[in-house]
Amino acid sequence: MIRSTFIAAVMAISSPALADSLPMGLPDFSIEKSCSMFAAHPRPLALCQYEETYYRGEVTGLWTRSPVPGREKCSELASQSERGKYEVLSRCLRAAISEAAWKDAAVTIKP
Repeated sequence: MIRSTFIAAVMAISSPALADSLPMGLPDFSIEKSCSMFAAHPRPLALCQYEETYYRGEVTGLWTRSPVPGREKCSELASQSERGKYEVLSRCLRAAISEAAWKDAAVTIKP
């Protein structure tokens, strides 16, 4: 019980700070809405909110490193997710960055 209260307190403190530091164009998904399916279950709700906050922070670092077409595709994909929107966005952006790096390497290696 104390752990869930602690996680909820950390989330309440960190969420407004993250909202202020979002890069331009980054979708602002509602973590509460993304985790609403767990509303009646305090531990899974706290875990979902913790994970979404973690991935939201990760996305802020990945956003500017991602190619624009990848950002658009990933934002659309994440917005269709019923839960874990920032997790989906983070994983997709990482894949888009990797794909762009492979394409750049292939062009460089081409004879």
